[in-house]
Amino acid sequence: MAQAAVSAAIAVFSLFMLLWRIKISPNGQFYDDYFSIDQTRSIKGMCAVFILFSHVCTYLGDVFKSLYIFKYVGAIMVAGFFFVSGYGLQYGVMNKKDYLSGFFKKRILSLAVPYYIINIFYIVTNNMDMRSALISLTGYNLWFVMAIAIFYIGFYICAKLFVPKRLCAAMTVFVLAYMAVMNRLGFGFWWYNSCLAFPAGMWLCRYKDRFRDFFSRHYAVKMFLMLLVFAASYAYYCIHANDRTLALFLMSVLSTTLFAVILALLSMKVRIKNPILHFCGGMSLELYLTHALWISWLRMGFWYNLAPKLLDKDAVYFAAIIAGTVIMSFLVHTASGYILKLLRYKPRDKSIEKSVRM
Repeated sequence: MAQAAVSAAIAVFSLFMLLWRIKISPNGQFYDDYFSIDQTRSIKGMCAVFILFSHVCTYLGDVFKSLYIFKYVGAIMVAGFFFVSGYGLQYGVMNKKDYLSGFFKKRILSLAVPYYIINIFYIVTNNMDMRSALISLTGYNLWFVMAIAIFYIGFYICAKLFVPKRLCAAMTVFVLAYMAVMNRLGFGFWWYNSCLAFPAGMWLCRYKDRFRDFFSRHYAVKMFLMLLVFAASYAYYCIHANDRTLALFLMSVLSTTLFAVILALLSMKVRIKNPILHFCGGMSLELYLTHALWISWLRMGFWYNLAPKLLDKDAVYFAAIIAGTVIMSFLVHTASGYILKLLRYKPRDKSIEKSVRM
């Protein structure tokens, strides 16, 4: 009975996060700023929370049945991350002067600082040997970090080599090449089946007005067709998730990319005002990176030994994962902010200051 109650609470809370304080535009009207900073931040928050639920499902799905809703959502939620990232980079190039100046310092540091803070815990708690620890510095043990870092580098190179109107096409080729290499090297599908959403986000940004104008005509019909194709491809992916076939790969790429585009379509009509998702979106990377630690910690080692009888209770275990992940993510996010300020600090040139005074 208690398990059913917790399972129902998870489902209700998930719906609550999606529906609380949303604002729907009037019939026949659409938001012009449909992919604003606040909107994309909330989308990242949603993706981070549902990825957490997806991974927890592996351990508690048989106990709390509602978690099975999230069993296979990991790939499409990661696509949401990639989509927003690609959109943000393209927006920067199009709207910010000298955007590429100091690009690596801004983008790579923002990724690297929280990753290396969290990676210390991975190395220590997994008792990694020296070789494994050095490999982990590349992001290998947390594949998303490695992938997004490669895309940042690819974006910078493409932006330097190609004129702005060719940038989206160049980055699409780059990501396709990355996917081909990962496949050739025998990496699992999860390393690359959601990556095409990255250039898709760039394309959306470049043709944002055209996208809105096209889909605003017969919006309901076009949305229905998009959802139909997505549902079919996603269902195939869920049913055949353990296969390693070309058909599964194509269906997974189709479903992840379509999901990202559907997020943009929904944003044309729906504005997210949920403070929980907005809060989670601000530290979405940290949420993504830390939850696996708590899933492991709370069933073995120091944290488990503090209260083994209590943590053996599945409901307490689940609640502790959420609490531990949120608290640690907030602390890492805060610490990263201070470190990034120090690393980006530029002291004034005293010789210039002196000449001005003279």
